[in-house]
Amino acid sequence: MSQEKAHIVRVLLERARNLIEEEKPADAMRVAQTAVETARRQVSEDSANPLELVSALELLGDLCREQGDFPTTEGYYIEALGYAETCDTPPDQLARIKSSLASVYDFTGYTDNAVPLYEEAIALFERVDPPLELDAANARNNLGMIYKDINDFDRAEANYSRALEMLERHYGREHDEVAAVYNNLGGLYYHVGLSAQSREMHAHALEIRRKVYGTDHPDVGQSCSNLAAALHELGELKESIKNFEEALRILESNVGQEVERFAIVSDNFVTLLRAHGKLKRAATIEKRAQKLLRKAAS
Repeated sequence: MSQEKAHIVRVLLERARNLIEEEKPADAMRVAQTAVETARRQVSEDSANPLELVSALELLGDLCREQGDFPTTEGYYIEALGYAETCDTPPDQLARIKSSLASVYDFTGYTDNAVPLYEEAIALFERVDPPLELDAANARNNLGMIYKDINDFDRAEANYSRALEMLERHYGREHDEVAAVYNNLGGLYYHVGLSAQSREMHAHALEIRRKVYGTDHPDVGQSCSNLAAALHELGELKESIKNFEEALRILESNVGQEVERFAIVSDNFVTLLRAHGKLKRAATIEKRAQKLLRKAAS
């Protein structure tokens, strides 16, 4: 591809990125499609370096992913990787494309395809100088979720822990992404019956979320609920109930936006109360929850 022709594609890509910044996704999509078509034609005619085509395919794939068109997104990312292997693609760009394709497979349930791509992307992100730790941490967090779902505790824990280390080094402790990984670790430990470790992780997540969001954010309510579940497993009924009550208060005040979370937490709390013979209180909470959920659905 001649320098002049490559310049045309770069101009189109810059225009598409500007349209994204201007929140004009439909226009950005059209320009990105033109960039891909132009770059494909030029690579076909010149049999030259396809790096501009790789960039155009990556951007178009990103736009399709934002629109939720995963089959089309997958095709663009796969094509981009195919060309990327034939030219001197920068490692960070290659890592991004692999991670993006992995996330598509992850979201659509093809986790066997996602795992090796995440691992390859992580290796590239961490090998760049300086390492792209935030990208690596995000991929490790996603990989941890997959390993948790397939009951591979050791790999799940290792990826969550490494992601947490990277995020805390970059952001410090008081950040929502740090809290999210603490939450995921808490869920992992709860899943395998390590209730004391689960309580510790959920307590960290709750502490951070209160500092970041204040006291009435839905994520704070979710952390209260998660901590309540761990406390119950440890036999700390009084503290468990206290945290369930706080979770329900917060989620009730946000029920219009948090219908599913409110329904789950209220059901879990009612189940706990009934298990401990607190039938009247359970019935009161259940009745109120059902009323609020009907109102939110109307």
